[in-house]
Amino acid sequence: MLITLILLMVVIVLIFYYKNKRSSHLKKTANSPLEQQRQRLQSLIDSKKYWGFYIDYFEPSRCCEAVLTLNKKPFPINSVPALPLDNCTKSRCFCKHTGLPEKRRTQHHRRKVNDRRNAIRFEEISDRRSHMDRRSDDWVQRRY
Repeated sequence: MLITLILLMVVIVLIFYYKNKRSSHLKKTANSPLEQQRQRLQSLIDSKKYWGFYIDYFEPSRCCEAVLTLNKKPFPINSVPALPLDNCTKSRCFCKHTGLPEKRRTQHHRRKVNDRRNAIRFEEISDRRSHMDRRSDDWVQRRY
């Protein structure tokens, strides 16, 4: 009777240990390196600092042929491939996305120095053109 009680306690402890180990393993897979890369890429996209990305690597020997053939090719922000690439041959991916910074400025950041378009208007004159061409080949050359 005592032996069965001890065996029952051991089985309960093993089941409890197995369930805790399994739940911690599921938590680790949620923060796997691939998930971390996806979250990092999404945070870079959300920052709105980059117009696109390229795939960067630290050492060519640790990199697969698929990334080496891309040769840091720039990808627009809406067509960035996920890592690891579909035809990756390495067991672990050491590549990462590197952002290409946005250099264009928005409309309200442009300087408005010497902008006279709103100040100069020709409302009094209905037809600003005189319909006379001033090019030299349109003129009649007179000899005196």
